[in-house]
Amino acid sequence: MNLLSWNVRGLGNPRTCLAIRKILQKYKPQLFFVCETKLESAQVSEECRKLNFDKCFAVSRNEKSGGISMMWSLDINVNIPSYSRHYIDVEVQCGSGKKWRCTGVYGHPETQQKKHT
Repeated sequence: MNLLSWNVRGLGNPRTCLAIRKILQKYKPQLFFVCETKLESAQVSEECRKLNFDKCFAVSRNEKSGGISMMWSLDINVNIPSYSRHYIDVEVQCGSGKKWRCTGVYGHPETQQKKHT
């Protein structure tokens, strides 16, 4: 089981997408947490398909910053018990039946506001 987490600083950027594709081809993660997509959730769904992931869950950006997403392949089962603008918490079950949990976190950008993450 491979997973990847990356602050992409703009998922719709063509250069970023090229770099992501290269990393995804090399490591072949089944679960991919993306921070700072800077996109609305519908736009993230389109990028998810372009990156060859079967499913995704996205939290839209806040104005022109933020935005997070969890993408995954169909060879794992994913349940999302909770999320906010700053995290996505998932329960994962692999094909072997093993269950585990992963929480992707995107901290508040202002130091004095980190406690609200």
